[in-house]
Amino acid sequence: MQRLIATLIKELKLLAHDRTGMTVLFVMPMMLVIIMTVIQNEAYKSLNESGIPVLLVNHDIDSLGIAIEKGFAKNPMCDLTIDRGERFDDVDKVRERVLQGEYLVALIIPKGATERLRSDLGDMMDSYLDGDSVIQVEQAFTEIHFEIITDPLARESFVMAMSSGLKEVVASIKTKVFFQIVTSKINGVLGSTNEVSFPDDDFFVFKETNAAAGENEAYVPNAVQHNVPAWAIFSIFFIVLPLAGSIISERTTGVFVRMHTFPGSYLSILSGKIVTYIGIALLQFVMVLALGKFVLPWMGLPVLYIGEHWAALLALTLSVSVTAVGYGFLIGTVFDTPQQSAIFGGISVLIMSALGGIWVPLNIMPEHMQQIANISPLNWALKGYYELFIKSGDWYDIQWQVLKLTLFFVFSVSLSYYFHKIKRRTN
Repeated sequence: MQRLIATLIKELKLLAHDRTGMTVLFVMPMMLVIIMTVIQNEAYKSLNESGIPVLLVNHDIDSLGIAIEKGFAKNPMCDLTIDRGERFDDVDKVRERVLQGEYLVALIIPKGATERLRSDLGDMMDSYLDGDSVIQVEQAFTEIHFEIITDPLARESFVMAMSSGLKEVVASIKTKVFFQIVTSKINGVLGSTNEVSFPDDDFFVFKETNAAAGENEAYVPNAVQHNVPAWAIFSIFFIVLPLAGSIISERTTGVFVRMHTFPGSYLSILSGKIVTYIGIALLQFVMVLALGKFVLPWMGLPVLYIGEHWAALLALTLSVSVTAVGYGFLIGTVFDTPQQSAIFGGISVLIMSALGGIWVPLNIMPEHMQQIANISPLNWALKGYYELFIKSGDWYDIQWQVLKLTLFFVFSVSLSYYFHKIKRRTN
């Protein structure tokens, strides 16, 4: 026990004097969480609150155009700007504003659209009432050309969604206008004044709920829920840099050999190093969680929701910590200089984080990259935290991720022991 405590104190003193290592372990993760969350929060906010900037240029100013205005104004996803030709009388002006990024999409309703529809419907009804045996509907209507102008930087899936929404609104409004005109024609024939009143709301009502809400019914997707666990994992895995450097330093300065001459088991010294860095990893995680819980809300960002299953959270965080420590031992054993371990350790953690969905969400990666991501320990950890933080999961939902992380730790330590034995023989 004394050897373990002595090793613990030694490692803490070494870390306290390593300003670069302390910066990497504590300051860098805090800055990454703040910067990435603030940047991504604007994207989430634009979708969840302010909406997508849409310009509607209505040259029709009649039943169809006004009905389209009302339809888009009710859409919570749209931050709608309506113009009736006062500022945007030319399509080139609309294109210019979209290219400047002021609007993500613009819709131009042609002049006389309602009158054209009303005239075509009237002619078709007159033909029907006159007793024409065959009425060619395709030939009865003149095409009305709407123009949709989108930002070239907008994703294709978004453009398709907006176009689909536009066509749905126009189809609904066209049906109402159609029946209004038909009713007017029938009243003219019958000499009556009956009116058909159409409700503003649709007959079909769709209730949308979030499958990830669970017990946390108020959950709305936000940048905090995604970035805090992601960068907490990233900071924990960056512990490999000072850990590998410490192992190599002990080996090159002869401290490693002297420790083997001390009475007692070397395992206690090794355990002291493991306990030290697991404790630092847990401290890192607690600091990042506190940042998401208290500091980010103070900056106007959403509060981090961490679920209610504290035992599962502790088990997952411990498994992530030991995995990072095991990987650090492996790097420190394989490489011979601190420079080699720092370069390989830093780049490998960056690659695993990129593959694991830390930098780029998995759902926007190509399918083959999503399959490759399954080999990254950071991806296993991130999936576990998503289960707890976003999906209100419990131990049952994360046990497979914990098992994989633990097996990776065992594999890393076993491999480092194998290389350790080889190096002792050669030396």
